[in-house]
Amino acid sequence: MSRIKRRNFITALASGVLGLGVPRRAKADLGGNLPAQSELPVPGIKKYNSLGKTGLKVSDVSCGAISLFESNVLRYAYECGVNYFDTAESYLRMKGEAHVGQALKEVRDKVIITTKHGYDFRQKIEKAAVTKRMEESLKRLRSDYVDIAMVHGLSDLSLVLNNQEIMSAYDQLKKDGKVRFTGFSTHNANVTLKQALDSDFAQVVLFMYNHMEGKEIEPLVKAVRVKGIGTVAMKIFAGGMQGNLKGQVSPEVSYPQAAIRWVMSNPDIDTCIPTMSSYSHVEEYVAASGRPLDRAALGMIARYQQLAHNLYCRVSCSECLSACPHDVAVNDVLRYAMYFEHYGLEKEAMMSYAEMGAARKPLGCANCAGYCENACPYGLKVRAQLIHAHDILSV
Repeated sequence: MSRIKRRNFITALASGVLGLGVPRRAKADLGGNLPAQSELPVPGIKKYNSLGKTGLKVSDVSCGAISLFESNVLRYAYECGVNYFDTAESYLRMKGEAHVGQALKEVRDKVIITTKHGYDFRQKIEKAAVTKRMEESLKRLRSDYVDIAMVHGLSDLSLVLNNQEIMSAYDQLKKDGKVRFTGFSTHNANVTLKQALDSDFAQVVLFMYNHMEGKEIEPLVKAVRVKGIGTVAMKIFAGGMQGNLKGQVSPEVSYPQAAIRWVMSNPDIDTCIPTMSSYSHVEEYVAASGRPLDRAALGMIARYQQLAHNLYCRVSCSECLSACPHDVAVNDVLRYAMYFEHYGLEKEAMMSYAEMGAARKPLGCANCAGYCENACPYGLKVRAQLIHAHDILSV
């Protein structure tokens, strides 16, 4: 990977050398003198890890493309050494895959692409429909194949293993060379990672792991890694609340870099996929590659944990669900609110919330005694957060 300067990268974009057009930021820079920092070499990936037993080598800091608005950002990540890109059919309502395809079409054989498809297991699923969706994804990705095809948001692996239509479709896609490896993403790692140990379907798994939740699944992560399953960590920023905590978090240490370094200090994690939706994201996150934890990073994490302890809803926790007399989807609602307030995904969060059935929304929480708060082991003001979530997510 040749080291490049940001000025050279932008000039290449402007001249069409990379064939991607000129991003808004580049247009502004090209209109006058570039700032002095543009002369500095861009950061580069320092470490690549084996992805389980797939034979693939992946950058330790990789790219999640859940909220991408310019394909050039992805190409910039590639130029910085990132070679693993994670997207999904549902991201940006299929536009996420299109962004990835546009950005990486000229370097397709040099990158590893994962895409994901969710299934409603309450509905009849047919092999032909599974295959068609994958083929449509490949068209958007501008590729004849996808390196890793995942079942998206899986809470119980047996739902896939016992569905012959899905299993047959993925088997055929592999035989046809359209899918190289299979796996799943999950918010229920305590169950699904254990199930993965007894099956050969999952060759790569994507799960939530960060310094505020995930320690409890470390024995399972080790076990699946020993089995040869590739391990990919998501939601590594523990809610990404540093923006709202900025007045209290030291500006001398980057929280995102500290969080990345914490995750990648676990030798059983092959890569992590922070969302890279801007050039500054790419540069900040890639700069954490290969860097061990130090006292300053650990101090930052400790400070964040102190500030966010009773604000951050642990996505993998479900203690409050059985306590709710109205069957509100507490963790899903608060996850959408997190996307809205801390991930910059306002439109996507509102659309996901709109698709949720009214019976699962916190419509009666204002008149409830707050059983969820009594059940929360972290002291969150769950009822108030649910009411607030409904207010910001409703049209």
